[in-house]
Amino acid sequence: MRSHRVNDLKWTWNGDLIIDQYGDLADTADNSLRSFIQEIRTRVRSDLGDWRMQPHVGASLSELIGEPNSEETAEAGKVRIISALTKDNFIAATAIRIRYTPVDQNAILYNIQIRLPDLTNDEVVNLTLVLDIDEYEVTFLE
Repeated sequence: MRSHRVNDLKWTWNGDLIIDQYGDLADTADNSLRSFIQEIRTRVRSDLGDWRMQPHVGASLSELIGEPNSEETAEAGKVRIISALTKDNFIAATAIRIRYTPVDQNAILYNIQIRLPDLTNDEVVNLTLVLDIDEYEVTFLE
């Protein structure tokens, strides 16, 4: 697993940049965990090719639009998420655990657990998202 001590710009969970109390763009210099979680969210929400400087980043969950809400579709989403998170040795596959369940006719809930011994004293980071496979929306729950 690569070092996660990265200084990134801060943004809201829906992608807006955050301005600090001095009127400057806020960054994650004081919170490497936030930077790491932002990178996870970016990789999961993005499609391959969305980022010009990193065209290999993205889970391409949009390719599941119109698929039936089945175990096969949920598993395909899980595989895409793991692939996006393990690209470039960002996270070791052994540190990731993903569970999923349908929450309605067109939505699948994913719970992503990541064990990060080098970042959080061997704690687990939990992220939950809902993937709408009808209208394609990836929503991370707080």
